Amino acid sequence: MAITLAMLKTFVSVAENGSLMEAAKQLGRTPSAVSMALKQLEIEFDAQLFSGERKGNLTPTGIFALEQARNLTDQCDEVFSAIRAYAKNEIGYISLACVPSVAEHILPQVIKAFHAQWPKVEIEIRDADSRSVINAVHSGRVQFGVASLAKNLPGIEFTPLFEDSLGLVSSAEDAPPLPNKNINSKKLGSFLKNKKLLLNSITQSITLPEILENQESSRITVHNVTSVLALVKAGAGVTVLPRLLVPETDTSLNFIPFTDEKLRRTVGLFQRNGTLLSPAALSLTEKIHTRIAEIEHNMGGNFTKLDVPSCE
Repeated sequence: MAITLAMLKTFVSVAENGSLMEAAKQLGRTPSAVSMALKQLEIEFDAQLFSGERKGNLTPTGIFALEQARNLTDQCDEVFSAIRAYAKNEIGYISLACVPSVAEHILPQVIKAFHAQWPKVEIEIRDADSRSVINAVHSGRVQFGVASLAKNLPGIEFTPLFEDSLGLVSSAEDAPPLPNKNINSKKLGSFLKNKKLLLNSITQSITLPEILENQESSRITVHNVTSVLALVKAGAGVTVLPRLLVPETDTSLNFIPFTDEKLRRTVGLFQRNGTLLSPAALSLTEKIHTRIAEIEHNMGGNFTKLDVPSCE
């Protein structure tokens, strides 16, 4: 019979208590079961661990064995405690990448609530465009990512989270007169004849002819959301962004959603196929879902939470 951790813990308890009876009480076992475990351990070691039957004194081998057994059982207890803590989100590490709109408008409240509940979990966040987010997930640099879906990718699993409208963003002074508070491609083409279109990753992904015509003459590409909004406010041009990136409380900006239903983006969670998120990461994604529901309630039709299809 191989030596087990239970045998070693029994030996340590008897040695520290100096009594089979006391050790049995501490371990919740019968004295005969404790005695049998000690006999099996001595057979495995091929040595006596105690002097006499009363278990009050250790042999030289028993003294050495007690020191080694304590080290091992203490280390095992630490390992088991760490695993339990990890499973309960009390410790852990989460790495994720996300697009700027998620980093700015969804994650702050999510991280605040999560860390208030699980303060010992370490979180690393990367802010990048969708392509870079997906690359980070695919390479394993992050556990999961939140970005917009362009096409299905091999080796990557996508779970939709929400949709929001794309729209024309201008300064309040440059806003076109639109009684319906939305814009179609014909009106967009007329409006852009007199305005410079500031390019970004969103405009470069749109195949609308009115956008494509103005991309060639723009000559200004801005990769940072804060910078492009600053240029729009300054009257340097207009741009196209998702609804989530344009604060409704900012009266210096004007967001005009497109009437074409195809001009919406779908944002979701990316992870590598066959991988399971840690308990802490799963808890974080649950809070992301909750935050998205709150935003949907506040923003209405230009932002829609997407329910994950049931497997049943």
